[in-house]
Amino acid sequence: MLSLSILTALSLPVYAAEEEPYQFNEVVVTATRTENKVKETPTAVEVITRNDIDKLGARTLQEALHLSTSIQISPAMVGSSVSIRGMEGRYVLLLVDGERLTSEGSYSTMNNYEWDRINLDNVERIEIVRGIASSLYGSDALGGIVNVITKTPGKPELSLAYSPGRYSDDFGIGYDHFSVRYDTGKTPAGAWSITAGQSRSDMLQRPDEPNTSNYYGTRRYLDIAAKWDLQHDRQLDFKAGFLKEDMEQLSQISRLVMFPPPPKVVYENGRNYYENERQSYSIGLKGKHQNGDYGLRTYYGKQKKVQDNINYTTGVYTPKLHDNDRTTWTLEGWSSNHLDDNHLLTTGGEFRTETYEGTRVNTGKASVDSAALYVQDEYRLDDRLLLVPSFRYDHNSKFGNNISPKLGMTYNMDDHYRLKANVGKGFRAPSLDDLYIKMSMQEMGAPLAGYIYGNPNLKPEKSTNYEVGLEGEKGKTFGKVSYFVNDVTNLIKAELIEGSTSDYTYVNVNEADINGLEFEVGQHLNNKFMIKFSHTYLDATDGNTHERLTGRAQNQGSLQLHYDNVQENGISAVLWHTWVQDYKYSTTVTKNYNTWNLSVNKKWNDRFDSYIRVDNIFNKKDYDINMWGSLVRVGMNMKL
Repeated sequence: MLSLSILTALSLPVYAAEEEPYQFNEVVVTATRTENKVKETPTAVEVITRNDIDKLGARTLQEALHLSTSIQISPAMVGSSVSIRGMEGRYVLLLVDGERLTSEGSYSTMNNYEWDRINLDNVERIEIVRGIASSLYGSDALGGIVNVITKTPGKPELSLAYSPGRYSDDFGIGYDHFSVRYDTGKTPAGAWSITAGQSRSDMLQRPDEPNTSNYYGTRRYLDIAAKWDLQHDRQLDFKAGFLKEDMEQLSQISRLVMFPPPPKVVYENGRNYYENERQSYSIGLKGKHQNGDYGLRTYYGKQKKVQDNINYTTGVYTPKLHDNDRTTWTLEGWSSNHLDDNHLLTTGGEFRTETYEGTRVNTGKASVDSAALYVQDEYRLDDRLLLVPSFRYDHNSKFGNNISPKLGMTYNMDDHYRLKANVGKGFRAPSLDDLYIKMSMQEMGAPLAGYIYGNPNLKPEKSTNYEVGLEGEKGKTFGKVSYFVNDVTNLIKAELIEGSTSDYTYVNVNEADINGLEFEVGQHLNNKFMIKFSHTYLDATDGNTHERLTGRAQNQGSLQLHYDNVQENGISAVLWHTWVQDYKYSTTVTKNYNTWNLSVNKKWNDRFDSYIRVDNIFNKKDYDINMWGSLVRVGMNMKL
């Protein structure tokens, strides 16, 4: 079937005009909080469009990131870890329409669940910022930002999407995903959209560990959006989102038995049941004034997560083994003003309050407030040079004050080549989990008995970032190369509590030196074929011991062949090879692996398209890194 699809694609004639060689003219807003073309923005940015998502046949957010430069995706038995330039997932700020999510905040699982939770059928584009962004966004953006921008209500339309996937060794195991979306179009009551969907995944078990499994089950989504066009170039937006998860996981728990002596470790098998519900609401006003634009919005999120457990060894069922609630509320506003032809000044501020209560909170309930002000000037000295200084002041009720400056520069060497440079400082404030959690070490994935305890005396993790890059395009060739340095201090890690043999706590002890070189180059062979190569070399070491940091690859990259016959009812395809070399799986184990993957998309008419995608074509397996073999997926999108 795959061969037939490709041969059919190659045999079709071309009727459309030649496309632009590379989308350096794509507009991005996340990097500076203002609209700028990719080629003008000093920061390293990337845009994944809706067309890119469809061409890849991506079902989840982490799948949509597979071809992105300097992003390492590490699927786990629970969620996935997504790092940027060697900075782990907790240093990546994940936003939806520029808003933070109310989600798990523990040291080991922060963001991990969200890469599979977001309904990609409701997404219009994804903007990626590589490098520190604390001068505009505050805490957590040490490695960069992934901003998921959802679809706005559009013309009257009903759309359906369905995509099952199965593993080639056992077509009874995999997942199913479907969604439906309805747009009302413009009405006297505004323009509305409603998107509902469900994703279901099956249980996966390692042959060598049959008593454990992945995190599997059913997720259901409901997203409502509305917009009202007001007088004087103003727009009012409203969003409401609802997520419900019913998940399970087989687990094996080790317990240290002291009596009767001698002490011994007993292994007990069980199953955890997770019920997770999240609600989110947002309302915002944005508009234009004589010299620029402005915005004001407030958003609220609430998450309730309950864990039940049954111990198969003892036969004991424990309802509400854990029962936890999180809430966040944010108020923010901003304004951009053209002071003259050379200066665009952006100012803004925000206030955020967070609470966390339940069985995993040592104190029962904890809360933190934070407030911030920021300012940025986009200063065009002349047609060649753009300077972007920015500065943010944060006040946190737990840690006091923090200042995050940054300076970016874009210098146009000529019409085809640009030099970009950035220097800045960032921070990550310890989460409420870091401060007050009491959690089993095994719930964090450690093969140890005992608990991890939060530490209310933790300090913020801080980083200084430098980068310089050259990018350009000429004719049908495009490319960029960047060198980056990230020096991190006050890194948080778990250490054994003095006098204990099994309990740990978080402490600020580590330093890290993370340097790297990222490179990408592409060539449009003609107006149907494009080839692209990207590679990242990473030198990530512990600042104290100078040993390599685990969970990172020294070399990673991809080779991609894109095809699009650019017809109204045409075929597009992507064949890509990804490789990971010298991946530091643990302090003693290093791994090398690579996969070939293919996605073919056929647009039958302006209302129906279908695709087939095969991940890991050659059926490679490595259960340590959750490589389960070939995954075959088909899908369809229909508009009524």
